[in-house]
Amino acid sequence: MYKSCNILLHGLCFYCDDIVSCCYAPNDKIDGGIPPLLFHNYKGEIIPKDVLFKKIREYSDQFLNGKCPKECEGCFQIKEADWDEGEFINYITITHFSACNADCIYCSNNLNPEERTNKIYEIMPFLKYLKNEGVIKEDCEIHIGGGELTIYKECDELLEEFGMNGSTKIYIPTNAIKYSENLHKAMKSGSAHIIVSLDSGSKNLFKKIKRVDAFDKVVENLKKYSQDLTCPKISLKYIILPGINDSLKEFKKFIQIAKSINAYAIIDIDARYLRSVNNIINPIYLNLAKKMKAEAEKIGLFTELYSFLQQAMNQDFNPNITLKNIADYVSMKYLKKCVKKLYTEHRY
Repeated sequence: MYKSCNILLHGLCFYCDDIVSCCYAPNDKIDGGIPPLLFHNYKGEIIPKDVLFKKIREYSDQFLNGKCPKECEGCFQIKEADWDEGEFINYITITHFSACNADCIYCSNNLNPEERTNKIYEIMPFLKYLKNEGVIKEDCEIHIGGGELTIYKECDELLEEFGMNGSTKIYIPTNAIKYSENLHKAMKSGSAHIIVSLDSGSKNLFKKIKRVDAFDKVVENLKKYSQDLTCPKISLKYIILPGINDSLKEFKKFIQIAKSINAYAIIDIDARYLRSVNNIINPIYLNLAKKMKAEAEKIGLFTELYSFLQQAMNQDFNPNITLKNIADYVSMKYLKKCVKKLYTEHRY
């Protein structure tokens, strides 16, 4: 028994130019920290498995010897357990691409067009090598980050290789603008679960947030994805954007869509707002999130509060707080100095 981390021992994360162990942030910081670096200036080459695990052991042995790598200090993933020190991978994060067919106002990948379609290295040759060598566990978790998977050049190959066995679990954020037959097959197999940030329940608000006129197409594709599933494989997300979609009325439209496709619902809050208020969520938004969750549960919709909202729910709620007295609760610094930058000049 000793303190360590499964992802450090058995994880791979593909960054833009590097392979690291993970992309978790120590102390749950929004902007993250410096991840444990495995290979710098990575361009898609096949790394022999003995070289890979030798590098992983440089970090894991520190835990084995009672120390903690500086990159991992304060990380909430660290725990004491009887760790399996075998040479295998059971947790993969893919976040080395950023191209997208939407332009969400809150997205951290809002780059110039040429940056969003920059040269992207291939990962499938390396992943296939690791799979053929028996390194990747059949029940491996694969988490997709970065851009929109359905337009990523290796999307179909990735899903065909790992998404059809029902054992591998692939968690995929997608905007659902483009329908993928292979993604649907992976969902039906039991491997793939998609997370869609709809953030609205109406066409005009969707267009304002996503900056693309595709609400009807997204709802249509969600209905396609929901067909022939043995259990729910869709999480529909509502990110509260202060001053934009912080409306219980809009949320009620959203949960009707979620109910119609047998989805789970997730309530989140804009990370840039959290930065502006040092992660201390204003009571008005905590109260709104609580009311939203209650409305979803009224219609039998399983709903979870995401990350910082969940942590903040330990705070007391004032049932009398409404959006009408927002000026009494919302930071004027946020309103006056941050709104334009966060929601208009969003490239940062």
